[in-house]
Amino acid sequence: MVRAIGIDSGTMSMDILGFDDLDNRVFLDVAIPRDVITNNPEKPIEIIKSIGNVDSIAVSSGYGIPFKKAQEASEKEIELATFINNDDLQRKLKIVGLRNLMKIFKLSDLPAYFIPGVIHLKSVPEFRKINKIDLGTSDKLFSVAEALRNEKDYYKNDPKESNIILIEIGYAYTAAISVLNGKIVDGIGGTSGFPGYRGMGAIDGELAYAMASAEPYFTKLRLFQGGISDYLGYDNIERLNDIQLRDEKSNRALKLFVESILKDLSVMMVSNNNPERIYISGRFTRYDSIFTYIKENIENYLKGFSIKAEVVRLNGLGKISKEAASGAAVLANGIANGIYRDIFETLNIEESEGSIFDHILPNDLRSKIIDYFTKQ
Repeated sequence: MVRAIGIDSGTMSMDILGFDDLDNRVFLDVAIPRDVITNNPEKPIEIIKSIGNVDSIAVSSGYGIPFKKAQEASEKEIELATFINNDDLQRKLKIVGLRNLMKIFKLSDLPAYFIPGVIHLKSVPEFRKINKIDLGTSDKLFSVAEALRNEKDYYKNDPKESNIILIEIGYAYTAAISVLNGKIVDGIGGTSGFPGYRGMGAIDGELAYAMASAEPYFTKLRLFQGGISDYLGYDNIERLNDIQLRDEKSNRALKLFVESILKDLSVMMVSNNNPERIYISGRFTRYDSIFTYIKENIENYLKGFSIKAEVVRLNGLGKISKEAASGAAVLANGIANGIYRDIFETLNIEESEGSIFDHILPNDLRSKIIDYFTKQ
């Protein structure tokens, strides 16, 4: 029996799920507000140590580093995976809490492993990585692992034969991942796609120029702005979910939200034009009215292309933690040679390589960026 734990660093909460693979019994299922992690990054380790011995732990690593045991990661690798400038470091953005947690894991004796981001995977062709950093953070690999568990456990499909697209609709961002024959071949991260609930997504080049001119010390806080909630003028998912409370602007905002999701999906269909299933995951799947609206719009969109993909909600093992934490635990189980070893091997995570800045062009810009962040 393998006891495995996964840790997902979401925007609103850091979720932790643990299960044993004797009967997939969940023994740990918690969500910790990210502000708590920022102020007390030791909290997840305190919780894990309180439940006894575990065989493996898969930990979020921000934008990612090549797969390795936490103790084998260098300080610089951890800092680049959670890269921020000194101003944002002083602001104590939430990513600082993740960085500190990773450093604590590095110094611990726990069987913890850092999982790469999508850009580190050899299964993603190099040409799709050009001028990209965010093709999907490490937690997007977690969600894909959970989708492959769904394929295996619920649809009785061999993970190595799974052709799916994952759309993760989180509190801040929406991301999409394309999977062919069980391998990730393409991805759109929350900051490289279309607007999410909080974040504006990819930034218009002219807007980027205007922003950098008006605010020379660009802060990552801006990446969490300009999305659906700013268009609405309020941040209240319950109100947006309640059909009776929606006004005309709310309905327009929901159309913007859904159209952005469809555009993310459309980009992924370039690399996977005939998926068998489209999984929807993330915080917004817990709001039935919004989920139904998104699902129906995706189904109607697919009909126009005669694509018969099934649109389904991603099911995790936990009741409190989100699906990505469950997928992280699935990877941890595979690392420890548990029942989901096939999922871990199918994703070729052990072959991950490189740095998040490797594919930036032109070369002089890449050199300046690497030089700047390695001196922070």
